[in-house]
Amino acid sequence: MRKHIRFLLILAIVMIAFMTSLTAASMTVEWEWLLDDPEVTAYRYQLGGEDPDGWIVVSADTDTFIATGLDPYQDYTLYVQRSYDGANWSESASSTAKAMIPEGKEAVLPEPPEESIDVPETALEEPEPSAEIPAEPEVPEPEVFEYSYNGYDLTIEIGDGYADLLYPSIVTDADAEAFFAYEAEKYGDGIDGISYSFIDGGARLILPESINREVAAANADTVYQDIIAYIMHMSMPETESSEEAVAEEISQPAEEMEEEAESVDQETVISAEAPSEKSPFAFSLLFRFGAGSRFSDSFAFQTPAAQFGIGFDFRNVIPVSKHFGFGLRSDLAVDFIPKGGVWNLADNLQYFNVLNYAEASSIDLKITADVVSGPVDFYFGGGLGYSISNPADNTDNEYFNSIHTLGTLKMGTSFSSAWFASGILGVRFYCGEIFSIGAEVHYRYYMPSGEHYGSADLVLGFTF
Repeated sequence: MRKHIRFLLILAIVMIAFMTSLTAASMTVEWEWLLDDPEVTAYRYQLGGEDPDGWIVVSADTDTFIATGLDPYQDYTLYVQRSYDGANWSESASSTAKAMIPEGKEAVLPEPPEESIDVPETALEEPEPSAEIPAEPEVPEPEVFEYSYNGYDLTIEIGDGYADLLYPSIVTDADAEAFFAYEAEKYGDGIDGISYSFIDGGARLILPESINREVAAANADTVYQDIIAYIMHMSMPETESSEEAVAEEISQPAEEMEEEAESVDQETVISAEAPSEKSPFAFSLLFRFGAGSRFSDSFAFQTPAAQFGIGFDFRNVIPVSKHFGFGLRSDLAVDFIPKGGVWNLADNLQYFNVLNYAEASSIDLKITADVVSGPVDFYFGGGLGYSISNPADNTDNEYFNSIHTLGTLKMGTSFSSAWFASGILGVRFYCGEIFSIGAEVHYRYYMPSGEHYGSADLVLGFTF
C-alpha cells in the first residue's frame, strides 16, 4: 500500500446570505481548497459528517464545493480527503462555516425613517444596466525576503494566509521536519494554528487568521535567525549537559542570538572558502625501476638494459581546470648494459658487480599535460635531454658504439655524450595523500644518430 504524505489543505469559505423576508433567510457557502500536490488523482468531500457511504468523489482538478439553501442559524462543516490512487484516502481536513445569524436573534431589515421623504418619480425608474463588468480585485503579490548563509540562499515569500520557505535542494524533508519540531519546542503554544506542507523547492506554512501579512512579514527575520540558531545547535558537539545547553539556547535573547549567528556566519564563510584558496600545485619525488632497450625503425629490440632513476614531478604548474593542467618533469636515470651484450653470467653474484656493465647516465626536462580523475593521474609529455656514457675500450659493446657515433662530444678517452628528444606516458594511483604507485613508458630519440631507445618502469611516488 502506498504511503500518503500528511494532508494539509487551505479551506477558504465564502458565505452569501439571501434575505427573503423579515424572518426567513437562506445561506450559500462556498468552500475552496488548495491544489498543492500534482500527484493527487482525486478528492472527495462530505458535508456534516464522515459517513463511509456519504462521500462525493471529484477529479483532481476540482477545488470548489458550493452549498445553497443552507439554514443561516446553523453551523456547517465540510470534510475533504484526497487520494493518489483512488483507493486509499488521506485523513480528513475540515472547515466550518459559522451561522450567519447567531442563535436567539432574527434577521431584521433596517427600520424606515420616521419622516417621509418625497422621492421624484424619475428616481424610481430602474437604472439602465451598465455594460461595464466590474474588475476583479487584484491579488497582492507576496512580499519576498532573501537571505544568504554560508553560500546558500534562503527565500521567504509571505502572502495572505501563507508563508513559503524556499531553501536549497540539499535540505531534505526530514531536515525541515526536524527544524519545525525545534520551533514547536521553542515557542510552544505561541505557534498554535500554524501547519505546514511541502511544496516544490521548500515548505509552505499555513497561517491562521490571527497572523496577517503584516505580522508575518515582521517576523521574517526572526524565522531566519531561528534557522541559523538551529544549524548552530545541530553542529554543537554532544556533551553530558547537552539538554541544558539546548534549554539555554532556547531562552537566549534574540539580540544575542543574532550577534552570535553573524559571528558564526563569518567564520563559516571563511572556513568554507579556505579550500578554494589551496594551490593545485604538487611536487612529487619518484623512484623508477625498469628495463629498456635500443630498437630499430622496424621495432627490432636488441640487448636489454636494467634502468634505475629518480624523477622530479611538478604537477599543475599551469592549472587549466579542476581536472587538467600543465606541469614539468625531470628524470635522472642510469642504464646498466652488460658488457659483451649478454646477461648469462656464470656466477650470480657477478650481476651485482658494476664492472661487468657499461653505464649511461641521462637527464632530461619535459613539459607534461596532467589529467586528474579522482585518485588516478594520467599524464604525457615531451622534452629534451642529455646523455653521458662510459663504454669500455676493451669490449665490443654495440649499444654504446651505435648511439654515440656521429656528432658526439668526446670526454677523455672513455666517455661520450649525445642529445636526445624524450617522451613520457604514465599513470599513477594515489594510496592516500602522500604515497602513489604507477607505471610509465619512456622514449628517447638520439640526435643526430637517429637511434631509438624505449623503457618501461615501475614508479613509486611520494607527494609533498
